Amino acid sequence: DPLSTVCHCELGIDNLSELCIVCENFSNHWKVIGLELGVNKMRLDMIDRDNRDSYQRMFEMLALWLRRKSETQPVPSWHILLKALSKWDIIKTIQIASKFVCNHK
Repeated sequence: DPLSTVCHCELGIDNLSELCIVCENFSNHWKVIGLELGVNKMRLDMIDRDNRDSYQRMFEMLALWLRRKSETQPVPSWHILLKALSKWDIIKTIQIASKFVCNHK
């Protein structure tokens, strides 16, 4: 599994600036990635309506995903995010994943 070394540690809103690389590479798929991450479709529709371009939509969707607390969804992590991204472009996902190898035990 090429994503096995990616950090499973929790991501939070403080990590949002690190996710700009995701916005740059996957913004055209922001809505389906949001659904894959468990973001509510109604919230995605609001993001779509309130933001002009796909980069900003992706950024806002990721911010929402990082802020949400849910007992039914896993805690946000690089591993969960990259797993969702890998369904769209495994090569770009592996390139991004290589930057975020977990050093935690």
